[in-house]
Parts: sequence; C-alpha cells; structure tokens
Amino acid sequence: MIADIAHLFVISLLISSVTFGGGSQALFYQYGVLQTGWISKTDLSAVLAFGYATPGPAAFGTATFIGYKIGGIGGAVIGTIGIFIVPFLASFLAGKYLKHLLSDPRAKHFVQGIGLAAAGLVAAAAFGVITIETVGVWHIIIAATALVGSLKWNVNPLVILLAGLLVGLILL
Repeated sequence: MIADIAHLFVISLLISSVTFGGGSQALFYQYGVLQTGWISKTDLSAVLAFGYATPGPAAFGTATFIGYKIGGIGGAVIGTIGIFIVPFLASFLAGKYLKHLLSDPRAKHFVQGIGLAAAGLVAAAAFGVITIETVGVWHIIIAATALVGSLKWNVNPLVILLAGLLVGLILL
C-alpha cells in the first residue's frame, strides 16, 4: 500500500507537470486504470463526472479519489498534495512573471497548441472509458444535445451538466 501511495504521488506530480488546461483524464485513465488497476473504468467515469459537476479542476478530485481507494484518508491527502504542488508553484511563478510572458508572441501559439492537445486528450479519455455495452440511445442523444448546445448556442456548461443530470435521473 505504501509503495502504491508513493507511486500515486509520483504519477500525480508527472500528470500535473505535463497537462495544461486539461488532458489529465487521459493520463489518469492510462496510469490509474490500464497500467496499475487502482480504479476501474466505471470509477474513473464517476469521479470525472463528479469532478466536472463541482467547482475546481477535475484532476484534483481524481487524484484524491484514487489516493483514497489505495490508502484511505492518508492516500487521499498524498494524491491531493501530489497533484497540487506543480500547479501551485507554476501559478506562483506565473503571477510574478505573467506580464512579461504574455508579451511574447510565442506564448499565444504555446497556449493554443496546449489547448488543442488537451482537447484531444480529453476526447481520448472519453472514448477510452465508453464501452458499447454501456452506451444506449439516450446516452447518445444526451451527448449530442450537449455538444450542439455548447458549440452552436454557447449554452453555459453548468446548464448543460444540470440538464444532463436531470435527464439522466428521469430517463436512465
């Protein structure tokens, strides 16, 4: 158990070091589900859904959840600390040097590239946890409606999440 918690700490540091603006889900899927078996696909789906429905980055909740599954409260604390250290330090440094960084034209391209890569990783994680046996017609309708509502009409993501929750509770 201690070796798993230490491993989670290192993985959390790695994930928080290389995922900017999203994408941690794909890495948690790779490490937490496929490589280590700490959690199942269903667990990851549930924790990500909960993470997106609550304030703050979903990565923090995912690391905390995996830590709790591995080692209870102590594991949750270690997972949280591991995922939080790098963004905290990066935010501290960015706050100090942000004006200088944003004046560099390469920064705009960096942010765009990272954002697109993160979007691809989020999609990969979504397709990784979905299995044909668990997807029904209503699931596809809800997902398609959320996609269209978000892209075509710029519906607030919170409204989409709440509508999906209500439809899921009523129909599924």
